Amino acid sequence: MQIYIFIICLFCGVLSGIVYDVLYVARCILCGVNSAAYTAKDRIFIIICDLLYCLVFAAGFIFISVLFGFENLRFYMLLGCAAGAFIYLKSFHIIVAFLMRKVYNITKARKERKE
Repeated sequence: MQIYIFIICLFCGVLSGIVYDVLYVARCILCGVNSAAYTAKDRIFIIICDLLYCLVFAAGFIFISVLFGFENLRFYMLLGCAAGAFIYLKSFHIIVAFLMRKVYNITKARKERKE
């Protein structure tokens, strides 16, 4: 039963990575990809996105726990969620980040040519 719960928590972590990427794309669209050029408004938006990610992850984990009837919170459950998020961030997120930088640079180059 514990391996079953661990695998579900692993998938919960992967789903949290997808939520992170949605917020990452929104952050790149609104704030850009150059962190050195962030203004105070950009930093506030990033903090709000991070808090929103934590809240969505916590709500999703609680929902999954209730849905599948997990009785107690165990360390391996948290480890499964963290491992799933880590796997996602080290695989698919790299592709998303690369594509966002390409799109941002192309858009920036087009704006500079118009000016």
